[in-house]
Amino acid sequence: MIKKQQKWIACLVTLAFVWMMQVSAMPLSAAGPTGQGQSVNAEQDSNFYEAVAQKAPLEKKSGLLPWILIGVGVVAITAVLFLVVLKSYNILGDWTLNWKWTAGSTAQGIYPMTFSGSKTSGTITIYGESGTYTVDGKNVTWILTGEAPDFSWSGQFDGKDAMSGTMTWPTAGLSGTWTATRIAAAASFPKHDLAKEIKNPGSMFVSD
Repeated sequence: MIKKQQKWIACLVTLAFVWMMQVSAMPLSAAGPTGQGQSVNAEQDSNFYEAVAQKAPLEKKSGLLPWILIGVGVVAITAVLFLVVLKSYNILGDWTLNWKWTAGSTAQGIYPMTFSGSKTSGTITIYGESGTYTVDGKNVTWILTGEAPDFSWSGQFDGKDAMSGTMTWPTAGLSGTWTATRIAAAASFPKHDLAKEIKNPGSMFVSD
């Protein structure tokens, strides 16, 4: 989706830039009064040339308008490139996941979470559980393959090092919220009964 938006924005910016170049190349319209008769006396000729001489500086100033438009276009193109191309969120790496159920259970926890692959898709690992994730712009979704197929997580980037969202598990009657922050240094996490979690897939997200 984000790639398609980038193509459309790039096309619009290119068309706008071409239009502004055409405007800058257009000749300026001639200024001055147009005579209705064929004969003009000497005094009228003198007044006419004086009027043209006085208006000449104004016409020269009006030639700055196309350059102003080009400058505005350059600024607009730079802004679009920054927002669309440079403003991309990088999900790869280690994160700290803080989750809690708000309906159906009171369980909550803090786990390490790792994303590996590309900025738009790949593999997610949460404390031994693995799955797949996708990123569309600032929107993030993932599913853990070891859990129920309808156990899904969705959210968005709140900044380059922060995310938040909701998790739902309809068949279990559970729903909750989560936040995640990028791990800048080694972090400690609470110990859990791994044997219990391995024997009972999903218990790490259900039991208190």
